[in-house]
Amino acid sequence: MESNSLEISKQKNSNLSILLIIVNIILLLVFAKIGTLSEDQEIISYILLVIGGTILLGGYAFSYHGKGYRIAKWLFGIALIISIALFVLLWYVAGLAKAFQH
Repeated sequence: MESNSLEISKQKNSNLSILLIIVNIILLLVFAKIGTLSEDQEIISYILLVIGGTILLGGYAFSYHGKGYRIAKWLFGIALIISIALFVLLWYVAGLAKAFQH
């Protein structure tokens, strides 16, 4: 009986965590779109959105353990690869901009 109650509580907390992650990502998206931003600032805002989503998803993926939460770890891995690729792309573009400055 207690094990069943614990599993229900864990599922309820998991659903609440997913809801909070979605709300935070929506807030990051609103932050990315608010105000008049130049093109460079808008790109950086989207990169912050991806990095923020990756951090939130990583926190969720490693907070809950079990077979039912394995998909969260896969999604975190994919999001981490995308985040790293965007960071490397931003670093490359900044290097090109510095090279063509003169």
